[in-house]
Amino acid sequence: MKRTGTPSKTLGMEGAITRRDFVNGVLAGSGAALLAGTPGLASASAHATESLGPSNSAWTGYGGIGDYRWSNGNTEGVRDAAHGIRDHQYRVLEPTGEVESHDVVVIGGGFSGLTVAYEFHKQRKAHQTCLLLENHPVLGGEAKQNDFEVDGVHLTAPQGSNAGLIPDREYKAGGARYQVYVDYYRELGLPLEYPLEPLAGGAEKLRLPIEHFDPMIVESVYDVGYYFPGSGWVRNPGAAQFRNTPWPASVQKQLDDFTNNRRDLVSQKPDVDRWLDSITYYELLDQLGYGSEVKHYIDPLLCVGNFGVCGNAVSALAAKRLTLPGTIASTSQNRFVDISVVSFPGGNSGIYRRMLLAILPTAISGPTPLQAALTGRFNSAALDSAGAPVRFRTGATAVHVHHEGPADSAGSVLVQYVKDGQTRFVRAKCVVMASGGWVNRNIVSDLPEAHRGAYAAFRYGPVLTANVALRNWRFFERLGFPIARWFSGLGWHVCVRRNVAVTSSPRPLTPDSPVVLTFYIPFMNPGVPPEMQGPVARGQLLAASYADFERLLREQMTEMFGPAGFDARRDIAAIVLNRWGHAYMAPMPGFFLGSGGALPPPEQIRAPHGRIVFAHSELQGNMNMAHAMLEGKRGAGRALELLS
Repeated sequence: MKRTGTPSKTLGMEGAITRRDFVNGVLAGSGAALLAGTPGLASASAHATESLGPSNSAWTGYGGIGDYRWSNGNTEGVRDAAHGIRDHQYRVLEPTGEVESHDVVVIGGGFSGLTVAYEFHKQRKAHQTCLLLENHPVLGGEAKQNDFEVDGVHLTAPQGSNAGLIPDREYKAGGARYQVYVDYYRELGLPLEYPLEPLAGGAEKLRLPIEHFDPMIVESVYDVGYYFPGSGWVRNPGAAQFRNTPWPASVQKQLDDFTNNRRDLVSQKPDVDRWLDSITYYELLDQLGYGSEVKHYIDPLLCVGNFGVCGNAVSALAAKRLTLPGTIASTSQNRFVDISVVSFPGGNSGIYRRMLLAILPTAISGPTPLQAALTGRFNSAALDSAGAPVRFRTGATAVHVHHEGPADSAGSVLVQYVKDGQTRFVRAKCVVMASGGWVNRNIVSDLPEAHRGAYAAFRYGPVLTANVALRNWRFFERLGFPIARWFSGLGWHVCVRRNVAVTSSPRPLTPDSPVVLTFYIPFMNPGVPPEMQGPVARGQLLAASYADFERLLREQMTEMFGPAGFDARRDIAAIVLNRWGHAYMAPMPGFFLGSGGALPPPEQIRAPHGRIVFAHSELQGNMNMAHAMLEGKRGAGRALELLS
């Protein structure tokens, strides 16, 4: 990774909160004393002992405070266990003695697994029980959060899953694929309107987004700055038809056409979806007459918006899921324009936690279910309480799943898992694999060849989310815009957002208020063969230490924002990295509708294998909360049928 010659001291690299990658788990006993008194970091060092733990290694880095402090993305421990599964390091063992038994065992604690547990809770018969096994230390999958305390202010930011649609009476987006999400949203009693934190001190002069993805997709309704090395910032280039950018005039014209979706082929096609699923998005852009600059312009959004790879590694029909230019008719209105969106401070962790509370009302503390979902602490004892009809067991990594006998006649499935370094077993009448396909194909020991072949078509891309807690964001106010985009270096887009107010008397948000900037960071390799882009990008994500990424972030921010008064040493209070090696599904042409008359891979996986059901969001071709709920509900239905 490229570094500049900027001294570490200038960047604040010696600061306590971000050097925790070297002391966590090593100097826990004396950590607070060593970190106390470091200039500019007193508020963070007060939490030093709480943050120290086995997962916060030199690779994982600082994890924040609170319940999620040892569960920031795929920590080193989670990564190593997953690689052990991939490399077949866990031997198949036979249980000795009595084995714990349940009617249903769910593997995976993201939204898919939670949905299975939720449906089981609603529909179960008396005496039926369910156990969910989650490999991370905290439930949530990618719907988790990072917490900080900066200058006495508690800050929360999403680790991954973010932006929930608000299904008001005008709701139309997504169609049938989003109906399960809409039903649950209403069923859980989530509001249709949310108060926002008040603005003051100059913040009220800026058009602040309320979530991270909207300004990436619908840029024109905000004030945006583009940064060009050597040229500096240009403001609202789209409104200027890109004529204020350093790009050549021909590229400016292409970008103006592209961002306004002026070039159209789809309206000429009789079966547009099948045509789109037969080509890559790059091939569509080629047919529309767009060059490499347009591809370079849109690749970051493809990578962080849903797929983790570039446009030559995904079906053009996948790009249509984001309504990207060229995939919808030029006369069509972008379906994101009139959609109401809520982004809780911790992203979709708020919706996840509200759903969990519907199953276990004592799982999280708080005066009301919504307040508990947004600000409460987990009650670990309630999650895995003996005798409860639905139990959640964290830190439990399933390593082998197989029928006890022939799949077509077996009466039970045996699950072998590891928790606290010990091999354990649980027997179930039905198992729902709500974990990722990259896990399922390695741990279902008796997986049939048809399923194994279908899983071979499942490809994935990574993403890194970096939450940078700042003491202020005055430099954005001086620049005159709250959203930044750039085209080289680490990352590509960041914004200051206005949060949902989680208390009845929220503090006003001013440019001098502490905030968290959330960077969704892609790893783009368009010159690599499509089938290798995910693995190569994953290698880049995994190869760097916490300190490597920290330095790159500090250098990037110093280069872009330093002239406006940003000082990395003074202004950065903490940095948390969340590495997601298989963040997104990367569907190649033919994934959605099949090719050559073959069954589409997701349809094969949806077929149960004996008493094992597969239900995870990749089956929809892109991984998000609504799709996870849709597949989870379908999987729960099949599981309950197997119990009847």
